[in-house]
Amino acid sequence: MQDPRRRALVFLLGEHELLAAEAEEALAVAGPVLAETLARLDQAAASHNPAACAEAAHDLKGNLLNLGLAELAQTAEHACAAARQGEIAPARRAAATLRQTLATLLPG
Repeated sequence: MQDPRRRALVFLLGEHELLAAEAEEALAVAGPVLAETLARLDQAAASHNPAACAEAAHDLKGNLLNLGLAELAQTAEHACAAARQGEIAPARRAAATLRQTLATLLPG
C-alpha cells in the first residue's frame, strides 16, 4: 500500500485542486484531528462505550474520506457498524490498525 500521506496529498492536489502549500496545510491540520479521533476511539473502547466508539469511528471515516483514503475509511466504517451492534473489539482493532497505517500523517 502506498504511503497514506502521499496518497492524501495527491488526492488533495488532484480532486480538491489545492495548491501544494494549501494541501500541505490541510495535511498539517488533518494529522492532529486524526490523532485526537483515534484517541477518542481508544478511550471509548477502554470504557466499553459502544455509542462513543461508533461516533468516533464515524468521525474517522469522514476524515479519511475527505483525504481520499477510502479503503482506510472502510476500516473505520466496519468498526462503526460493529460498535452500533455493541461489539467493542473491532473498534480496538481498527484503532490499532489505523494508527499504524496512518503513522506518516499523525503528529510526532
